[in-house]
Amino acid sequence: MYLNARCIRCTVYRVTRTGEMTGTTRRRAQTRERLIDAAYEVFGKLGIRDAPVELICERAGFTRGAFYSNFASKEELFLAVHEVQAQERVDRLHAAVTRAIDAADISDPDVATDVLRQAGELFMESLASDRTWYMLNVEFTAQALRQGDLRPPTAAAEERFQNRLAEILLGTLDRLGRRLTVDAHSAMVTIIALYEATLKRAILTGTDNGQYVTEVLPRLFAALIVPAGEDL
Repeated sequence: MYLNARCIRCTVYRVTRTGEMTGTTRRRAQTRERLIDAAYEVFGKLGIRDAPVELICERAGFTRGAFYSNFASKEELFLAVHEVQAQERVDRLHAAVTRAIDAADISDPDVATDVLRQAGELFMESLASDRTWYMLNVEFTAQALRQGDLRPPTAAAEERFQNRLAEILLGTLDRLGRRLTVDAHSAMVTIIALYEATLKRAILTGTDNGQYVTEVLPRLFAALIVPAGEDL
């Protein structure tokens, strides 16, 4: 089924002209939220391809009619799941970085590396739960590579996630009086690639070897960060 931009980007909430949510739209938003939560649980256990719509509806407490009044397909539902899960990870990383900055000595010349290491350690606490998320993304990306109509919305979802992370990185460095020697988007592609490689290795080997994120990444970024007033 073709997934057009309007379909993929349909909003969770509709509001009145006064900006207030109506009873109908509130119920619709709650229905979508429950379907999204149920889908993440079912997708995580069975995979996206093998997850029956009926089971997702059952877990959410709705009928197939409720499903198809909110989502055109499982693929569209997964993209909604992706949006929610991506934002949760953005919020989690922002909280980890904020805590690390609050505990840091800003005058220390190695403060940026230390903050990244501390944030990485806090973020790695959730590595086990992110295994499921990583595997779902791998499955959906593989499907998108084969199915042309899924490529644009999948690429757009990844781009939004990377941009949100880039904002956190730039804000963090600004607070620390540092700046990147490369563009923020390229830096985030590096971070995500390393984190995904860590997850892949953890899944394949059955270990939670997080030193790639807590040790290698900060050292890598130390080479890409300079004081804000320093010329290249």
